[in-house]
Amino acid sequence: MAALSALLLIGVDAVLRPVAPVRAGSAAATVIGTLAERSGRPAARVRVTMEPSNGAGSPTYSATTDRAGRWRVSGALAGRYRITYHLPGASAPRYYPGRVSHPLGFVAVPARGRLVVNDVLPRAGRIRFVAADAATGVRVREFCVQNPLELGFYCTNPSGPFPDGYVDLELPPGKYRFTGYATDGVHEGAMVDATAVDGRTTRATLPVQPPGAELKVVVRDRVTGAPVPNAAVRAMPVDKRFPDVYDVTEISDEQGVVRFRSLFPDRYHLWAGAGGGVYGAQWVGPNGGTGDRAKALVVEPGPGVTTLPDIMLDGAGSITGTITDRATGQPVSVTVALTTFDPFWYETTPKVPGNGAYTFSGLGPYEWSLAFIPPGNGGPGSPYAIQWSGGAPNSIKAARIKVVAGGTTVANERMSAGTAVSGKANGLPKYEYAGPLYAYNADTGDIVAVDENVEDGRYDIRLVPGQRVRFCLSTVRCHPDFTRLADATAFRVGTRPFTVDFPGWRR
Repeated sequence: MAALSALLLIGVDAVLRPVAPVRAGSAAATVIGTLAERSGRPAARVRVTMEPSNGAGSPTYSATTDRAGRWRVSGALAGRYRITYHLPGASAPRYYPGRVSHPLGFVAVPARGRLVVNDVLPRAGRIRFVAADAATGVRVREFCVQNPLELGFYCTNPSGPFPDGYVDLELPPGKYRFTGYATDGVHEGAMVDATAVDGRTTRATLPVQPPGAELKVVVRDRVTGAPVPNAAVRAMPVDKRFPDVYDVTEISDEQGVVRFRSLFPDRYHLWAGAGGGVYGAQWVGPNGGTGDRAKALVVEPGPGVTTLPDIMLDGAGSITGTITDRATGQPVSVTVALTTFDPFWYETTPKVPGNGAYTFSGLGPYEWSLAFIPPGNGGPGSPYAIQWSGGAPNSIKAARIKVVAGGTTVANERMSAGTAVSGKANGLPKYEYAGPLYAYNADTGDIVAVDENVEDGRYDIRLVPGQRVRFCLSTVRCHPDFTRLADATAFRVGTRPFTVDFPGWRR
């Protein structure tokens, strides 16, 4: 799972030409470049590092720019290298190429000859972090904070780069969410939003949790009021659209008590259910269960013990129906789920197979909407577009299906092919890893199509008309300028096929 997470986060941003394999005794190349500031002035005294993408397969090379911003590496073995720029006094490097905000860009060094890498120093702002007790505000000098564009943490350390009880991070301009934790053996985790401003230093405080921080709730039978043991309660951050293995799940004890002791200070929705088919699953609402996540209670754990109103479980019911082709009326096979999902987290999503018919059981007696997901997630080869109950394009417009405790509700679904959308994937040449391509509904954040393999530099998906969508590569590099999802362009989907190209594509 750690390797998968690294793959999802890292991706590949730029390759200049096909990669030659590294062979013993292979010829060496020269890499030269000129680095400039955005004003056009040469960027002098910047440390340039070329780190191989295959670990120990190739050496790491480095050089320092001269007063004209020029640098040179001679005798480089063929292979793929990540280029970083480390400014004097900076805590972390900036990454090639400057036009891409996602951090890991690669170049391909040929087996012989010369490679020219001219670049403009990427924009960046500096954020200075301190940590403080979330309850008292007292300064905590021993802590770590994660750069959201990397996997590693930066920590205060008397003998390290941050000996003075604060951590500086340089990032492309924009708003980020940072996680961190104290290393003083007393306090726990923290989370904070902060904004990097180009050319400026901003400040942020990590509110590390004091000992004893806990979220507590009791699970009960709504009819009898008796505690329900062995019920599972999952805490999902409000801004996450689908569950994954990093969500925290706790099980109620014999008294029905659930205790969360390891939640970051964030905003959460709670999902509750019990096995055995007696109780139905629910999103925990302000006044009981709900099948609509938009109506779920928002929980914000604070310092000390946060006690929530009891979770009242209702009896379980089911939804059943047939699934047919809208045009032919023939039965079709799709996955029926409570939410659309990232294929990398397929197993964490509540779902059932729909082989011309489906039955979704174990649901609480509330109004639900279902997602109908064809093979291939609406990508190449998918005969249908992802749709919601009633053929809707998103969870807001979906038909609501009323579940009755102890009963079965019939809800048939007719699948449509939707609108074909295609385009050039990004700046990668043919056969280089570039994906997957995600399409998100602009109003809900639901994943509405995935092309898992765009190695040929193209993508093909199908979308239900009547929605606005945003396109991203590897979930974080969005159209048009490899920006964040919130800043990406929203395209309206009609009934006619259309094309959306990512800029910078090369054959």
